[in-house]
Amino acid sequence: MSSVVNGKDLGIRIRKARKEKELTQFALAEEVGVSSNFLGDVERGIKSPSLDTIVCIANVLDVSLDYLLFESLSYINVKEDPEIYVTDKQLTILKGMIKTIKDTFVD
Repeated sequence: MSSVVNGKDLGIRIRKARKEKELTQFALAEEVGVSSNFLGDVERGIKSPSLDTIVCIANVLDVSLDYLLFESLSYINVKEDPEIYVTDKQLTILKGMIKTIKDTFVD
């Protein structure tokens, strides 16, 4: 059975969250209990961390698991309605539009 998680997308999200927390790979790896080489491979999508490691990374970075995993889920293995699926970028745009509408029309 192939992995459901797209390692490249997971790695991109981990790197982004790590940089937002202003942590080096070494510092994050040390807090998570893995080598910095392994973490670098995870961020590049070369290696796949265990679920326990993903949870630990999420906790150290103060992000949710769905943030790390949502975009990395394989569409082939996930049953969802493609008509209502939106990316994070599209969701951000929609939230801005909803806020504008609320600010304009709701007292």
